[in-house]
Amino acid sequence: MKVKFHGVRGSVPVSGPAFAKFGGHTTCIEVSTPSAQVIIDAGSGFQNVPISPDRPVVLLLSHFHHDHIQGFAFNRELFHPASRVFVTSALCGPAAVRAHLQAYFSGAYFPVDLLASLPHLRFIDFQDITTVIGGDLCITTIPLRHPGGCSAYKIATSKTRLCCLLDNEYDTGQQANLDEFCHDADLMVWDGMFRADELVRFTGWGHSSIEQGIAFLQASTCRRLAITHHAPGRTDAQLQSFQQEFTHPGLSFAHQTQVIEL
Repeated sequence: MKVKFHGVRGSVPVSGPAFAKFGGHTTCIEVSTPSAQVIIDAGSGFQNVPISPDRPVVLLLSHFHHDHIQGFAFNRELFHPASRVFVTSALCGPAAVRAHLQAYFSGAYFPVDLLASLPHLRFIDFQDITTVIGGDLCITTIPLRHPGGCSAYKIATSKTRLCCLLDNEYDTGQQANLDEFCHDADLMVWDGMFRADELVRFTGWGHSSIEQGIAFLQASTCRRLAITHHAPGRTDAQLQSFQQEFTHPGLSFAHQTQVIEL
């Protein structure tokens, strides 16, 4: 399993020399296995994902806040009529997924009716993923704490496990469920939008802290933790200082174009 980060920011994309190392695109994570290509979220980084021509492609949406879908319209390969792309979310059924994207990319918010230009896309129920991807790939989910809802995803083969916990306002009441969900994961992707001392100012915004992620890693059976969904104002210098401050061997701060082989 190969994991590639195409976008690691939360809220809005950023640009400029202060963000060149870690990158400025919003959330998009590509997971490649021999049997399928799974793309978690379509933030602005989605525009740079090469759509596989020879495997089923599943676009898995954790939720529908703008930083997780704003890049949906800008991947040129998505418009190729031969592409086999299946769109789904554990939050709601296929009609609702389509309606959310239709609303975002039409009318006053977008110049064209985007989905009318993409008749070859297939919107499917989350539980039907297994019929699409085949092989030994298994995708499961649990709900997270986030305004409007959000879904965690576990992507597993017989040999590897990736758990993606984006946009979650962590509290200890989630501990047991998350422990079970993430048990023995090779990589856990964690929403590290805030530092611990920032949480009190952002209660209810639906995000966790870097320190909470490290504490969870230390108490869990997970082997590696990638912090992502960086606050948009977080500069390269700040993130590099965090890397020097937190020295757990399994910890990394995700950067755009980073590839992790599992």
